[in-house]
Amino acid sequence: MTGSPSSPTRTFEWIDGAIPRYESFFTVDEHRERDRTLAAEHDHLEYDERGESANGETLWTVTVGDGDRSALLFGAPHPNEPIGSMTIDFLLHELATNDELRASLDYEFVCLPVADPDGVRLNEGWFDGPFTLSNYAQNFYRTPPDEQVEATFPVEREGYAFDDPAPGTRALMDLIETRRPEFVYSFHNAAFGGCYYYLSDPLEPLYDALSSLPGEYDVPLHRGEPEWFAMEAFDDVVYRLPTFADQFGDVQDQDDVDPETALLGGNAYDYATRFNEDVVELVVELPYFRDPQIRDRTELERTRADVIREGVRKRQTLLEAMRDGIDAVAEHLPETPMAREATGAVPHFEDELESKLEWAESAAETDQPATVAQRVDEHFLRQYHLLTYLGMLVRSIDRAAMSADGGARETLAETKAALEDVFFERLEDIRAELDYETIPIWKLVAIQARAGLLCLDTLQNRPER
Repeated sequence: MTGSPSSPTRTFEWIDGAIPRYESFFTVDEHRERDRTLAAEHDHLEYDERGESANGETLWTVTVGDGDRSALLFGAPHPNEPIGSMTIDFLLHELATNDELRASLDYEFVCLPVADPDGVRLNEGWFDGPFTLSNYAQNFYRTPPDEQVEATFPVEREGYAFDDPAPGTRALMDLIETRRPEFVYSFHNAAFGGCYYYLSDPLEPLYDALSSLPGEYDVPLHRGEPEWFAMEAFDDVVYRLPTFADQFGDVQDQDDVDPETALLGGNAYDYATRFNEDVVELVVELPYFRDPQIRDRTELERTRADVIREGVRKRQTLLEAMRDGIDAVAEHLPETPMAREATGAVPHFEDELESKLEWAESAAETDQPATVAQRVDEHFLRQYHLLTYLGMLVRSIDRAAMSADGGARETLAETKAALEDVFFERLEDIRAELDYETIPIWKLVAIQARAGLLCLDTLQNRPER
């Protein structure tokens, strides 16, 4: 076992001058080719193929570094979140050429740059811009939960078992079993809002450095509501990483919920602890779009509960419009993961909103005054999140219309038009209230890269117990 970590000894500010000023996100093919080329140019890098995705895409890893510890990095576990793949690309190129950095880190870095290439392909329509709320939501794709990389690690707990890993999950399972990593960096990101973090362990010496880092790039901290209202906070914007044990406990506390229908598998941290009980996982959540109001803690003359109720009602009416559209075209929709996720999201979010309302009505902290940031989050950012699923629904209807004829085609066209009206009406409401701008990709990569290096530096310097 190891002792408490000390504060990071380096800031890694030099990264700013090393990161390319990216104008777009790399596609799956571009990532694969860049990694092959990099490995061919440097003998101390190893490129390995790790099987195939469900659609036959090659999964691959790149390994660099000869330290005594193992660090596992994987990008795009959710395919609409490509920042991490860009960060891995930067770190691999830097570790390949920067001998001093590589020697200073006592790690072997094992990187899976694109964990869900099938899903990433379906997001590539927005990768080269224009980087707008509209273009992102209309080209957004999210994999269904039972096919997601970080939701399908095998678990076994008190009468419940899950063992149906996605292809990317199987690749990570093999790496975890063979490398037994001490550090896992799972690259996620949000779409709209501010920066916040998840840590598996309360690494207090890191909190100040992590909280101050986004501000160096004019990226706001997320001062709105937590991603999930019951999240445990280690610090202001540092939350404890949820585990399968948390999910299982929540379900066990609800008499009317069947674990077989409510649960899937675990995440990378759940699986990694089987092989190394001291493993630490870091997640850095970053937005593509920012509005300064998300960091505004000015109190309003309304309670937090009032703001939550109003935000929930707005989202409920949007979900009702989506449900009406689904009911109208359900028999014509294609059997695709996109259509399945777009339709399945509606009951999921309806249940989530009901739970949030119950919590808001009973929790003591919701009697406090709401802040500007909490209102912006509840009324606009979370509504925008639903618009990305509406975008998937419209794409699915459009695909169905291409092969339909007669009355089916007419029904699909009418439903698509009605849902597009809802989409643009809601989007215009958000635009009218928010003065958003797009964050340059290099700044997002800088934050993720430096946060990871800060964590690695802290962990390798913590005293032995």
